[in-house]
Amino acid sequence: SMVQYDFNVGSFAQFGDPWMIPRMDHRTQRTDYRNMSHLAIRQHLDAENFTEDFVLVDAYTEQSHAIWWVTATEESEFMTDLVTGLGVPPVTYPGENFTLWQSHILTQDFAYEYEGISSGGGSMDEIIPRFDFNVSYDPHDPQDPPYTNGQNYSSKEEALYLTIAPYIHATFAEVIYTNDPNITGGNISSNAPPWCVSLTPEAAHLSGLLSAAQLSGDAALMEWSAFGIWGTWPPYHSRPPRPGDVIALTLYHDWDNPRWPPPGVAGPFPGPTGPPLPPRIKSSQQCAPRKIRRPRPAPLSIAATA
Repeated sequence: SMVQYDFNVGSFAQFGDPWMIPRMDHRTQRTDYRNMSHLAIRQHLDAENFTEDFVLVDAYTEQSHAIWWVTATEESEFMTDLVTGLGVPPVTYPGENFTLWQSHILTQDFAYEYEGISSGGGSMDEIIPRFDFNVSYDPHDPQDPPYTNGQNYSSKEEALYLTIAPYIHATFAEVIYTNDPNITGGNISSNAPPWCVSLTPEAAHLSGLLSAAQLSGDAALMEWSAFGIWGTWPPYHSRPPRPGDVIALTLYHDWDNPRWPPPGVAGPFPGPTGPPLPPRIKSSQQCAPRKIRRPRPAPLSIAATA
């Protein structure tokens, strides 16, 4: 479906290691949620002891490419108290004794924004379209157009640094190394590591990762941290790597590598559910540069016509 496609694009599922893995609940297919208001669904779930935030897929999601991110009741109460304390209480409606806080957000943006906020990197008010602390929040606002951060998740030039950079272990035969001060940073800092390492072209191709060996000239001499093509050989090693060493690296995905399908298509998961990674190169998760991000289940997705 287009909903799944958009979610795959925004979570970089093509690399087989997405930010979030969708989780569906038995409650999502209940027909009695259809034609219920978002507030009624929230209260219905609370009564069933499901108090977490959730994603609501409504009848317009396919066309709008946007979902509703509905907060937990506790978070809604916090936001209401916050704006009320600032002298701008939310709009209230007859028969509603509770203000529901929610965001209409492009599906492709959801994984990135959810991980940032849930890890302490922001709050819901940042992703509510047109939200202003000087204007009363309206829980019935259709929030059109939906919120977007403007990121193009299908563009390797724009999104390279947003993906989860794999942390790998390589053998001596799988790496190249250098003590060139233009790469180690020794030309600008006395605390720079003495050596930097990267994968050989063969190891990079097999693992689908970028390697300094793929670049040449000035591009290969850029500071190692800029492109994620070099890793540091630990500063306490005054010697270069040698046979028998296990070298740890955090490198970025090579978007052009045939190992990876195009954006929107879920890639192979390493291990029993998909093709194994090359021998001696093991996958785990690291933090993306902008915010702390670790793969985790998505909130409850609810199929409903609101």
